[in-house]
Amino acid sequence: MCENHNPLGMLRRSTGVRLLVLFTSFFFLLLVAAGIGAVLMEVPAINGRTAVLLTSVVQCLLAFCVPAWLTARFSSGHPLKFLGLASSPGIRAYIGVVIVYVLALPAMNQLIIWNEQIHFPEWAAGIEATLREWERANGEVSELALSASGFWQMIAGVCVIGVLTGFSEEVFFRGTMQSIFSDSGVGKGVAVWGAAAIFSAVHFQFFGFFPRLLMGAFFGYLLVWTGSIWPSVFAHALNNSIVVVSALICGEGSGDPVGNIGATTDGSLPWAAVFSLAATALFFFHFRNTLFKRVPQSTI
Repeated sequence: MCENHNPLGMLRRSTGVRLLVLFTSFFFLLLVAAGIGAVLMEVPAINGRTAVLLTSVVQCLLAFCVPAWLTARFSSGHPLKFLGLASSPGIRAYIGVVIVYVLALPAMNQLIIWNEQIHFPEWAAGIEATLREWERANGEVSELALSASGFWQMIAGVCVIGVLTGFSEEVFFRGTMQSIFSDSGVGKGVAVWGAAAIFSAVHFQFFGFFPRLLMGAFFGYLLVWTGSIWPSVFAHALNNSIVVVSALICGEGSGDPVGNIGATTDGSLPWAAVFSLAATALFFFHFRNTLFKRVPQSTI
């Protein structure tokens, strides 16, 4: 029977059914991961940071990787191709990611500060207080995960917070969710920004929402431009890993060597951020088509 008239084939192409598979498995396995994490936190032989990192491993694998794989298997006969994992662009794409990171860093740091300084009107003070409490609670967990005190603890943080988190979140949000949105016919731009908005929102950190939204959109466009998820994974892992290394240096009393670059807090015009934004835009205009080329997908 032709797949166009096959009920199972029609279900596999349905945007609603695909999203149902993705989110149902996500929420169920997230609860399982949370339960495992609660058990790990109570084990006397495991210190707090180790328990947080192990919980992150379980969450990445169960709540992000497994739902993404199940949805890809349900949606396509070639799940690796569906997820954008079947091929990788050349080294130029990864070099381009590093250049974008360096050029955009002052502008992103300034946006982080502006987002943190947002205040709600008087009538919404209760909402702001609730959001800031969520921010504080999430911040405490993040600080514990980033509290490396030596080289090997830093390496563990890079592996979990940088590489594994970068891979699992990109496979879930870009490889699966964004791909489902794109297949629905809403347009690639809507798919990119829609997945980026959900990606930022699920972190439950409103006062970091807009920088994370822009990063998510950049990761999404990398997938659109190259046809591969690997540059997005690299970009995500690079950003997270630099945060881990920077936190170790901060712990040694050297201040934040990355988060303060180009940012101003005194209300003056942030010239570094302005030049950073202009340089990033010029780079995309002149080099995007050269560095971020679309690659053919295999049929693994």
